[in-house]
Amino acid sequence: MVASRPSPTPPSEDDSPWLSSQQAAAMLGVQRASLYAYVSRGLLQAHRQPGLRGHVYARIDVQRLARQRHTVRNPAQLARSTLDWGTPVLRSAITQVAQGQLYYRGRDALQWAQHASLEDTTALLLGQPIAAQSSSARMAPTRASAASPVPQPRSPDQALSAWHSLPTSEPTLASPGWPRPLLQQMLWVLTGLPPPPGAAPPQAERLVHQQLAALWRVDAAGESTLRQALVLCADHELNASSFAARVVASTGASLHASLGAGLAALTGPLHGGMTAVIDQHWEDWHAAPRAGDALHPSLTQLLADTRTHGSPHYCAGFGHPLYPAGDPRSQRLISLLPADAHRNALLATVHRQTGLHPSLDYALVAIQRGLGLPAGAAFVLFALGRTAGWLAHAMEQRDSGQLIRPRAQYVGLPAQTDAQAENPASTDNTVGRIPGRIIRF
Repeated sequence: MVASRPSPTPPSEDDSPWLSSQQAAAMLGVQRASLYAYVSRGLLQAHRQPGLRGHVYARIDVQRLARQRHTVRNPAQLARSTLDWGTPVLRSAITQVAQGQLYYRGRDALQWAQHASLEDTTALLLGQPIAAQSSSARMAPTRASAASPVPQPRSPDQALSAWHSLPTSEPTLASPGWPRPLLQQMLWVLTGLPPPPGAAPPQAERLVHQQLAALWRVDAAGESTLRQALVLCADHELNASSFAARVVASTGASLHASLGAGLAALTGPLHGGMTAVIDQHWEDWHAAPRAGDALHPSLTQLLADTRTHGSPHYCAGFGHPLYPAGDPRSQRLISLLPADAHRNALLATVHRQTGLHPSLDYALVAIQRGLGLPAGAAFVLFALGRTAGWLAHAMEQRDSGQLIRPRAQYVGLPAQTDAQAENPASTDNTVGRIPGRIIRF
């Protein structure tokens, strides 16, 4: 006789971020053998925490997996979930996130970042041969004069306006050095540098990370950190800005317009605005430890929102549903920075209290702070790196020949004739509800 499957139980009133195997299995509505199978398949991460017996599981990860299992059994919910970290719906050969790792066209992104430039990565994502750069481009860059002021990076809104003020001539695959001129234009737009006379992108002698290193006056180690940050920001599957670029490209619009769509998506606080929020709270969050190892109230609230909703609250700087064991991109970038006791203490406390790991946005702000870069540099690294992915997604969507045009599930007032609209009393009085509204049907 087959043992009956226990039904899912609601989350415990206990606010602990960690669940025992028994609690996790109960929340999922499965036997513990199935729980261990999820761990072996990489769907759930088992942890060991000091003072806790056996393996424990982050409550937020178990909640996420429970929602996924419920969605798979509900076709209507499955369709809706595709817009919220759900089942993949669009075929792409560019980037894969699997088993907590990131791959660019089948290559481990972390291994690739150890030696590649953003230009190399753009060619890789586009499926083009990796061109050998000239020796002059690989040389250590000439540092900017200490007397010359460092330009202030543009805000997301300012960058978008500057991008749309550039000439919109469409480059082709046959254009000299394509697509490096597009990367060069984005560098000007984001860093606040004025374009050269004529605004025609010349063949830059220096690679993008070398230009940033010279502009921001960092040493060789800092230059390597900038290079790896750009590469690890290059693409991340169908994030909001890359999907926006694909939608625009699917209409046959120009690459300039497609990149503008990606940049426009970054002006929203739930995507490109996260680094600014983290930077704003940096000193408060990393102040000397408080009594009882308490976190700053602003961070406590953001982390509570993250755990309540089971997916990243996009101002928290911690947690990612695709990386329950921690984002490998942020882990790599933080490891490149000089040791910081306050940063280490904060990360340890957040993980102990919530089970969450630092996000890529947190790591970019840590780079900005650790290298003494101007305010807004974290956004520059993210947007400039992501330009490579926008290009690849726009070109892949163009090549597919498919217009992206999903259907909407209508939840408004029911269809009615003009006579019914003029005489509501003639309609059926059966009443139903949708959020925030009473309707008749």
